[in-house]
Order: sequence, then structure tokens, then C-alpha cells
Amino acid sequence: MNEPRDLYSDEHLAASSGRLRTRWIILAAVTVPLLALFVWSMIRRIQWVSMASVIAAGVFSVFWIDLFCMPEIHYRKLVITALTGRNHVQAMEFSRMEPDPVMTDGVPCRALIFLGEPDKHGSREQLYYLDQSLPLPELTPGQTYTLKYSGRIIIGIG
Repeated sequence: MNEPRDLYSDEHLAASSGRLRTRWIILAAVTVPLLALFVWSMIRRIQWVSMASVIAAGVFSVFWIDLFCMPEIHYRKLVITALTGRNHVQAMEFSRMEPDPVMTDGVPCRALIFLGEPDKHGSREQLYYLDQSLPLPELTPGQTYTLKYSGRIIIGIG
């Protein structure tokens, strides 16, 4: 059995933190002027400018956070779990890869089926997820691999 090679490192965490910090800065750079315009228009009693600026700030904030910040927050959480969380190591036989990508814990992943020990229903198939941003290792059906995983996310393979 090969020792599982870790798929995540401190560089992944630093890169994710940097991307997230940049996205928060962009959010602040857009919303702070809009909110300043809102305050100015409230002082000057220009109602339509007040409404337009606060609506624009709110709409932009919701969409920016949902589309750009939350995926990075989920990915960062996955990397932190991979680096510091509880994990397991088990040797299993690779069966197949599901053709469609899936979202698990807010991160796009590939679904991989491995054959492990039979469960209480007699099935040996176990579903694990591999982060889609990582390169797919060469996996041969029928060959045994050593998996390092946290939850159902593969964090190392050998």
C-alpha cells in the first residue's frame, strides 16, 4: 500500500485566504461609497437618491457575497478541515467515477465510488468526493488505493 499523498497544503489555505480578502476589499470599495452617498442624501433630504443608493448597496452586497465570497468561504473551510480536522485512512478498491459533478458542502466535487468493507445492507460501494479544482489522479478500476478522507471528502490518495 502506498502512503496517501496529501492533496492540500498551507499554500492552498494562504491562497484561499488571499482571494477571500481581495473579495471583501472589493465589496467594501463598492458599498462604502454607496453608503456614503446614502448618508449625504439623507442629510440633504434627497429621497430618491437615498433610496437608490441604499438599494444599490444592498443588492450589490447580497449578490457579491453569494456569488463570490460564499464559495471561497466554503472552500477555505474545506481546506482548514483537511489540514487540521479529524481524518481517516483506509485502503479501498476503486470502482468508478460518476459522470456528473456534484456540490458537497458548497464546493464543486467529483463523485468517486470505491469498494470497501460491506455495510449492514451488504453493499461494498462507498461514495467519496474529490475537489474539482484539484487535478484528477490516474485511477484504474479494480486497483486498490489508500484514501485519506475527512467526512466524505478525499484529502489524500496513494
